[in-house]
Amino acid sequence: MRKLHLPAIPHIGMRTIKTAVAVTLSYLIFVPFGLLYNKSYPGVLGYLGPLYACIPCVVCMQSSLEQTLQVGLARFLGVLVGAVIGALMILIPESLFSFWAFQAVLLGLSCVVGIWICTLLHQPAACTMACVLPCVIVLSSGLSGEERYYYALARVLETIVGVSMAFLVNAALPARPAAPPEEPPQP
Repeated sequence: MRKLHLPAIPHIGMRTIKTAVAVTLSYLIFVPFGLLYNKSYPGVLGYLGPLYACIPCVVCMQSSLEQTLQVGLARFLGVLVGAVIGALMILIPESLFSFWAFQAVLLGLSCVVGIWICTLLHQPAACTMACVLPCVIVLSSGLSGEERYYYALARVLETIVGVSMAFLVNAALPARPAAPPEEPPQP
């Protein structure tokens, strides 16, 4: 008779648990204060919410505390560089952004500048967010004037929350459950 071989069911490891805890806590930081992208709140508070805090929890949570710190710092640096580039881009008069060719060239140039700055800082892992954030800031529909600055600042603050939560949870919870001690061989 032929045996039926079922695929092995993967176990839920500590990295999975830590990621879930970090995402949950990041979400809970915003909810009690009603910070759910509620534009009736003044200034930057109206642009804060848990989404962009939960993402770095997932991306930055690594197997070790050192790796989490490295990935988290790279993400934060990339978001910071991207926010500065995006903020500088929105100093350009809004009327110029109505020209799709101008906007396309500007987005490409923002990527060149973001990658160049991250390379200059010897942080190639930060390049992705340094390119993504200016695009998000410029292409966010319905934002104009000072709203765009609030939006950029909110993304930086949410990233700080998410990266910090990933680091704190990784530091607080054990790397993996302690293995039971091996029994000495019986004579």
